[in-house]
Amino acid sequence: MVKFIAGYIWTQIQITIHKIRVLRNIVIIINNTTLERPWHLYRRGLSHDLSKYKWNEAKYFARVIFDLKDSTYGTEEYKKMLEDIQPAVKHHYKKNKHHPEYHKHGIHSMTEIDKLEMIADWQAATKRHSTGNIFKSIEINQTRFGYDNKTKEWLIKIAKILE
Repeated sequence: MVKFIAGYIWTQIQITIHKIRVLRNIVIIINNTTLERPWHLYRRGLSHDLSKYKWNEAKYFARVIFDLKDSTYGTEEYKKMLEDIQPAVKHHYKKNKHHPEYHKHGIHSMTEIDKLEMIADWQAATKRHSTGNIFKSIEINQTRFGYDNKTKEWLIKIAKILE
């Protein structure tokens, strides 16, 4: 029980740190691109991942939070961790437009704002893992989400702005 409570508290702290990183990335994107309505992206940064603070997601993330830093994105170990917290993951995807899983046709249904928040999120998420690498994540996610090379190159271009 003590480990769970510590995990819950640590989850809340890590969500806040992640949100700050995403917002930082969004400000960098806004300052280095020409968006028609930059305020829309900024607002998305402010509301990013609010569902993770709620009990129905946080209680699951609290179970794996201490193992997350030493995991490697895309590995079997990482996928197993996601399986163990599927109710939270499904709920999170259902509530957040920056995830391809939110959309009926995945990444192909996403707006530019959705994709910009997504890449800001992916880059911030790499900081949670000791082996995190945004460019490797983009490569892995091309297979996972089925985007073409043009989209991949666009994501790399944005990721380079964030490095």
